[in-house]
Amino acid sequence: MADAFSKEIECLLCQETYLPVTATPEGKQGYKIYCTSCDEWLPIMNSNAVRLTLRHVLGLSGDALALAIESVLAPCAACGGDYAHDGGRRCPTCIRKIAREARGSGKESGDFHCPWNLSELKKSEGKIFEYIYNRIESKEKSLGDLIQEFEAGQIDAETYMEAVESLPYRESRLIAAVQTWAMIVGPEMAFRAAEEHGLVERFGTPILISIAQGLEMATGQAMLPTLSREKDNWGGEVQKELRTFITKIGGGF
Repeated sequence: MADAFSKEIECLLCQETYLPVTATPEGKQGYKIYCTSCDEWLPIMNSNAVRLTLRHVLGLSGDALALAIESVLAPCAACGGDYAHDGGRRCPTCIRKIAREARGSGKESGDFHCPWNLSELKKSEGKIFEYIYNRIESKEKSLGDLIQEFEAGQIDAETYMEAVESLPYRESRLIAAVQTWAMIVGPEMAFRAAEEHGLVERFGTPILISIAQGLEMATGQAMLPTLSREKDNWGGEVQKELRTFITKIGGGF
């Protein structure tokens, strides 16, 4: 299967050869992966939490990453088929023709359908949470820590700038891991597990927001109502910060 990603494939419909797209083309933010049985497709964005987790937490790249993405995608909501980078051995041109012919068929549904196979993702739950927990133990420096050290003369300007520039990448990987983990464990466990393992104590209120975002990806339940219900389970500064966030983003619930 992996070999097919690195060589051209003959289309079953038109017999022309094509090279499957398995990664984001240069200058783009993502790519499409098609169902093998119909013309439905899903966007695989560079910023997608599951993709980031597979890449940076599980350390996958190239064909291994592409295969992993295929394995954790849920069946097509329209026909029940699988998603694959080779489009079911149908070239992009033929799939576009199929899509034009099927336009207006009414097969689209407004019901929420999680694009990820949560049972398959659960196989990696241990590794994902280990990554999150190790971030707790690592005592990595926050922006505030770096500013204090720089102002106190404990680090030079070059070290300070390098550390500051790395913060967004580091945090985006943590957020992706937390969102993916929340998708796996579900709404009944995610917030309580975060409390039990000290995630809020270590990372602050934003970790609860990331959990709510992950739950929205998995269940379709909007983030703000979820946080509005959850805020009453917290006291003090955490509840205050959640109230402020909800008010600013959604006008209150």
